[in-house]
Amino acid sequence: MITRQMLLCHLNELYAVQQFQDSCPNGLQVEGCPYIERVAVAVSATLETIQQAVRHQCQALIVHHGLFWNRDPYPVTGSKKEKLSLLLKNEISLLAYHLPMDAHASIGNNWKAALDLGMFDLTPFGCYDKMFIGVRGKRKPESVAQFKKSLEEYYQHPAHTAFGGRDTVEEIAIISGGAYKMLHEAVGTSIDAFITGSFDLPAWNEAREGGINFFAMGHHASERVGPKALLKHLESTLGIPCVFVEEDNPF
Repeated sequence: MITRQMLLCHLNELYAVQQFQDSCPNGLQVEGCPYIERVAVAVSATLETIQQAVRHQCQALIVHHGLFWNRDPYPVTGSKKEKLSLLLKNEISLLAYHLPMDAHASIGNNWKAALDLGMFDLTPFGCYDKMFIGVRGKRKPESVAQFKKSLEEYYQHPAHTAFGGRDTVEEIAIISGGAYKMLHEAVGTSIDAFITGSFDLPAWNEAREGGINFFAMGHHASERVGPKALLKHLESTLGIPCVFVEEDNPF
């Protein structure tokens, strides 16, 4: 058992939250029970993940996408009211870490994926509000077709692709989630492949015309990496039992 404050302090220090200007509050979003025996970890604070946290008898839920965003309307109605009510009724603390969970250099969505994929010579990449949230590096040369298979196996999600670059992939950039809008940072560099989560029409043209291979692995799938890595970190450092709450989200 640990205290809520102990968990909060540990995570805020781990993710260096004070360094980030984000579109949401990072850290504690909903206060629950002061003592924690079990933690649920998930990608997003959806109704389904909160319900599963209740079923698993967790006192805290840690997510990448929380309940509150800067541009949200102030009234608490509809599904937000339902989720908030469920958290409060069951005294579950909600903690959310958005950009800090993307950027962490060992258990973040991007760096952890790079390490798992066997990349080396890693350096920060993808500047968002004066902070680097992604990573670039090299990998043993591989054909585009084989690299696509490797990504689909790792992320457990089909890739949406636009092939505009070399037939061989060696230098790679990764920015998870909705970072297709940052593709321009890779165009015109030595990067062969740009990996992100979601995509939109402009990415197709920009990749093909900019001479780079583009891989969208699913917003949700690309951001399971950090929460799963955090789960292992918490169990090994704080000795607190954790459960990863999965959702069948194809987007």
